[in-house]
Amino acid sequence: MSGPDADFTDRTEPVLGELPPRDTTALVRTVRDRLRLAISLEEIPSGTRLNQVAVAKQLGVSRMPVRTAISELVSEGLLEMVPGGGVAVRSLTPDDLLDVYEVREAIESRAVRRVAQLRPAEGLARIEQVVSTHKPRVTGYGAAELLAADREFHMAVLDATGNEYFRRALVPVWSIVERGMVRSLHITDVFTGAWDEHEAIAKALLAGDADHGEQLLLHHLRNASSKLAQTMPTSSADET
Repeated sequence: MSGPDADFTDRTEPVLGELPPRDTTALVRTVRDRLRLAISLEEIPSGTRLNQVAVAKQLGVSRMPVRTAISELVSEGLLEMVPGGGVAVRSLTPDDLLDVYEVREAIESRAVRRVAQLRPAEGLARIEQVVSTHKPRVTGYGAAELLAADREFHMAVLDATGNEYFRRALVPVWSIVERGMVRSLHITDVFTGAWDEHEAIAKALLAGDADHGEQLLLHHLRNASSKLAQTMPTSSADET
């Protein structure tokens, strides 16, 4: 059973395996990341109500870190409060995705300009390394690897600004980006094309060409948002 009415307690989740003991802060972060990935990969479908006791049992933890993680995911917009209490996975619409990409354009275009202007040696080397590592391999990646590689490139650009608040601003909405991306994982040329664009952006940054880098970045994001929005249902009713 995999629709919105599916019982989360009946699912066998490869992402949600028992966690090893660790300190409370790290535990909450790990629980949150596991839940976020399971939602992004649609292993927990839109509309599914989360049972804190069941999730805690699956992960082998107490309810406290689960409760805290769920609260953070509500703030991110992945989960929502439902009538009668509890939370469920929030449905994602094309408008949600387009709105998030508008935010990405504002943040990442500024970041690209800053990196091109500053040309930080360490940051540029990191961006080059990410492209050289992943670009030749993406056609063989699984879903989680594709998401992680794309995230690594964009976060490397944000980190290269030397301003930690670029990353902090984008991280809370990144899970929405990945939920959209998952719907196009079966389209191979989407990801090979994206890494061609990543490489072009990296070259512009290395050349210190802020204008060209910004143009490439905006083209990259607008191309991606357009393709991803087309793969999504127009209403939650279409997701059943």
